[in-house]
Amino acid sequence: MTNQTIKKEISKACKRIAPAWPLKNQVAVNPYLGLSDMSFQDAAKLLSERAGIHMTMPIQFYLDAIKNKQIAFHDLQSVLNTKSSQFKSVDEFLKYANALSERKNSSPSFQVKTCLDASEEISGKHWNEFMIDKVSTFLSSYFDEAQSLWNTSDASQNLFTAWKQDAEVDYSTEVMGIKNFRTLIKGLPNDPNEATNLIIQKLKLSDEILEPYLHTLLLKLVGWSSFIAGKDWNNSLYGGSTSNLQAFLSILLCWELCLYENNKSEDFETLWHTYKSQITEHTYTNETDENLQVKLLLQDAYDLACQSQLKKKFQTHKVQDSKNSRPKVQAVFCIDVRSEVIRRHIERVDPEIETLGFAGFFGFPIKYQPLAHSTGKNQCPVLIPSGPVVKETFSNSSETEKARLTRIAKHQFTKSWWRFKSGAVSSFAFVSPLGLTYLPKLLSDSFGLTRPTEDPNTDGLSKWIKQGRELDLSEIPLESKIKMASSALSAMGLKGRMAPLVLITGHGSTTVNNPHATGLDCGACGGHSGEINAMTAERILNDAGVRKGLLEQGILIPNDTHFTACLHDTTTDELHIIGNSNVPNSHRELLESIKQSLLKASASSREERALRMNIQGKNIDPSILRRSKDWSQVRPEWGLAGCNAFVIAPRSRTIGMDLGGKSFLHSYNWQTDTEFKILEAIITAPMVVTSWINLQYFASTTDNERFGAGNKTLHNVTGGIGVLEGSSGDLRIGLPMQSIHDGKTYQHLPQRLNVIIEAPTEAINEILSKNVDVQNLFDNGWITLLHLNEHGKTTSKYTGNYEWEEIQAEVIKQKHEQLISI
Repeated sequence: MTNQTIKKEISKACKRIAPAWPLKNQVAVNPYLGLSDMSFQDAAKLLSERAGIHMTMPIQFYLDAIKNKQIAFHDLQSVLNTKSSQFKSVDEFLKYANALSERKNSSPSFQVKTCLDASEEISGKHWNEFMIDKVSTFLSSYFDEAQSLWNTSDASQNLFTAWKQDAEVDYSTEVMGIKNFRTLIKGLPNDPNEATNLIIQKLKLSDEILEPYLHTLLLKLVGWSSFIAGKDWNNSLYGGSTSNLQAFLSILLCWELCLYENNKSEDFETLWHTYKSQITEHTYTNETDENLQVKLLLQDAYDLACQSQLKKKFQTHKVQDSKNSRPKVQAVFCIDVRSEVIRRHIERVDPEIETLGFAGFFGFPIKYQPLAHSTGKNQCPVLIPSGPVVKETFSNSSETEKARLTRIAKHQFTKSWWRFKSGAVSSFAFVSPLGLTYLPKLLSDSFGLTRPTEDPNTDGLSKWIKQGRELDLSEIPLESKIKMASSALSAMGLKGRMAPLVLITGHGSTTVNNPHATGLDCGACGGHSGEINAMTAERILNDAGVRKGLLEQGILIPNDTHFTACLHDTTTDELHIIGNSNVPNSHRELLESIKQSLLKASASSREERALRMNIQGKNIDPSILRRSKDWSQVRPEWGLAGCNAFVIAPRSRTIGMDLGGKSFLHSYNWQTDTEFKILEAIITAPMVVTSWINLQYFASTTDNERFGAGNKTLHNVTGGIGVLEGSSGDLRIGLPMQSIHDGKTYQHLPQRLNVIIEAPTEAINEILSKNVDVQNLFDNGWITLLHLNEHGKTTSKYTGNYEWEEIQAEVIKQKHEQLISI
C-alpha cells in the first residue's frame, strides 16, 4: 500500500468525525456531520457495525408510541409501501416487530474489530477500557485550560510528540501487562505520519479495510475525537494547524501496535486474520441487521406521524392578513425555539407589537473583548470566522480605568485564593480553621437566598454594570458598519418598513453550578449570550453616519425610528431592556406603554413553561427564579428540547399558532427577495445550524451513552474543556440525560427536523443545486422539506433529486385513524 493511499484513507476516516466545542462556548453540533453524504439508513448501519452506536430507539419505544396513538395506521402503511416489500401488511410487520422486541439479544450481527478487541478476547483483560482511561488522562492534561495546578504534558509540542514523550516514561502500561510498551514507543518515528505508515504496514492492513478500521478506532473515543476535530475546525477558520485529529489517530495506532506485538500467538494471529477478513467480506454486502431494519422503518413512521401533525396545524390554521400599516413596536428575536413561546405571548397581550425572527447574532459577527482581558470571545456562529473587535468600556476614561484596575485586582485575588485552597499542603490548613466560616453562605445558597457564584455578566464589576456598560466600536470602519447594517436590515425583513421603536432582543440563560451553561445560551453567538450583539446592533443602527450611508444605498431608516437592545432570559422568561437609558425622550412614553405588556407576556410564558417543568401551585414566579440559582437543580430549563420544525415564512403565516416551543421561526418574504440571495443565506446558514441542534438532541436521545453526556450528577469537569462521567472514561459530548428526560418521560422526542419554506420550489431547487452539502441533508433523509403556499398551507413535500410530491388536503376520517392492535 502506498503512502498516498494511506493518506487518502486517513483523511476519509477523520472527515467522518464531527467537531465538538469546549464548555466555555458549547454549541450544538450534528454528531453525524461526517456521514451526511450517505443516507440516514446507511449511516445507522455503519455506526452500528463500527461502534455499536444506535440511531434509533428500542423497538418497544415505537410500539408504545403506536399504543398511545402517536403513530397512526396510515403512517406505518405509507412507510411499508415506500420502503419495504418484505411485509404484506401492517399487522404482519407488527407481529414481526413484537417478536424481535422480546428477544434478549439485539446486538448487531456484524461488528468491526481491532487489535484491542482481539487482545481482549484472547487475554480476557479489559484493554479497551484501560486504553481509553490512559489516553483520556493524557488529553485532559494536554488540552488543559488553566484548571490544573500541575500540568505533566507539554502543550507547546504537537499532540503526537507530547504523547510519545509521556508514554516513553510511563511504567503503568507495563505494570498492567503490556510488555516492552516504553521500548516499542521509543522505537517508533517521532513524526506521526511516518509512525502511522509504519504501523499500518506492521499490522498488515489492506487498503480495502483501512477506512472502516481507522474510523472504528476514532469512534472508540468519539468524545475526544470530536473535541480534537473541533480544534481542527476552529483552526481552519483562522489559518492554524488542522492535523490534530490525524496525530490523535497515530496515538491510537500505537496502542494497536503494542497490543499486537504483545499477543503474537497462533490463536491471536488466527483471530486477527479472521477479523480483517470479515471487514473485507462485509464491505461488499448491503445486508442490514434485521433488528436495525425494523427500527429504521418504525423511525420513519414516527417521523411521518410528526409531519402529519405539523401539516394538520398549518392546514387548519386561519392565516391573518399581513399588516401594511406601520406597527407601533417591532421586536426582533432569535429564531431559537424558546423565542416562539415568548413571541406568541407578546403578540397575544399586545397585538400592536410585531415580532420577527432572525439569527441571534443579528448579522453582526463580532469578537467581544471584555475590559481587562487580553483576548476576546467570538460572538458569531461557529460556521463563520468572527469579524471586528468590540471592546467593553464605561461612561468616561477615568471610570473605565477604575473598572479595569478593579477587575484585575479581583481576578488576581480570586486566582491566588483558589491556588491556596487547592494546594497540596495549604488545602488542609484552609479546611480546618476557615471551613466553618463558609457555613452561613452555604446555607443561604442552599435555600436559594443568595447566588452560589458571582454572575458572570458582572465579572467583578457590579457597580459599573449597574451604572451602564458601553461598547467601544472604534475599531470598526464606517464602511464595515454600513455593510453589516445593510445586510442585517435586508435579512431581517425590516428594510422599507420600520416601527418607531425596534427592540433587538438577544437571549441568554441564568444557571449556577452547571458545566453545560453555555449550551443554554445563544448558539448563533458561539455559545454566549446575545446581549453584546444586540448592543452592537443598537449602536450601529442608531449611528447617523451609518444611516446616511444606508440612504445612499436606497435604505431609509425613518428619523423617528430608534433601535434599542434587549435581552430575553430563557430560564426565567424575563425581558430586560438593556438600552433603556439610551432611548430618547421622544420615545419614552412609547417605551413605558409597552413595558407592562412585556411583563404580562413574560408572566404568561412562565405559566406555560411551568406546566412542562411540573411546577405546581400559585407561586410560579418564585419557583422558576429559584431554579435559576439553585446549585442542586439539574433541570433549570429545557433548552431546545422538543425542537422538530423550522419555518421560513412571514410571521403572518404562523401568528396565533401554538407550536409548543418546538419550532424555529425565521421571518422571510420571498416577494422582496428578487434574486433569492436572502433565502440562500438562510438555507445555508441558520437552517444548517437548526439541523445541527435537532440532530444533537436526536443523537443524545437515541444513544445517550455514546453521543450524549450521561448522568449530570456524576459529571467532573476535566481540563476546563469538558466533562467525564465519573473519574475516568471518554470525554462526554452532547447533552446530559437530564436535558432530554424528566425522570419519567422523554422531553425531547427523536424526530428529525421538518423545514417549512414559503418560496417557489424552483428557487429552492436552484439553491440546493448550488449547495451540495445542504442538498445531501434532504436527499439522504436527515431532514424533511415541506413547501408552504401564500395561504399558509403545506402544498408539497420534497422527495429528493429536485422532485416534489403534492400533499393532498387531509380530511381526517375514522377509518384512516383506526387504532392498531398489538
